[in-house]
Amino acid sequence: MSRLGVWQLRKLVLNYCEFSGSSRGVRAFVGEMWPEFVAKNPELDATAKLLPGRHPNLTAHFLNGTVRTVGLRNATPQEVLRQAGYLRSSTGRKTSLQVKQRQVSRNPSIQGRWTPEVQDALKAQA
Repeated sequence: MSRLGVWQLRKLVLNYCEFSGSSRGVRAFVGEMWPEFVAKNPELDATAKLLPGRHPNLTAHFLNGTVRTVGLRNATPQEVLRQAGYLRSSTGRKTSLQVKQRQVSRNPSIQGRWTPEVQDALKAQA
C-alpha cells in the first residue's frame, strides 16, 4: 500500500520445495502467475527461492522493519496470488492498534465514587 506516495512493502520472498506435495500449488503459481505478478509490481523486490524439505511460505519485508510470514501449505495458485496481493496492499503495521473505549458499568460500585470529601471523612474518623 502506498502511504504518502511511498510503497510500504519492500521485499517479497516466496519459499517453496521442488518435490513436496504441500508445494504443488505454489509450484504451479511460480510457473504461471509469478512472472506476471512481478511485472505488474516493478517497485517490489520479489524473489522465489527453493528450500528443499520445507513447507511453502510467503515472507514480506516492510519499510518500517516489520517482517510478516504467511504459510501456503496445500494452497492453490489462486490462494497464493490472493495472499501476495494482500501482503502487497498491507502497510506492515500491527492490526491490534485499535482505540479502546472506556468501559462503563451498568452496576456502579457499592463503595461509591472517591471524592475529596470522602478523604476528609476518613481522616475525621481516625
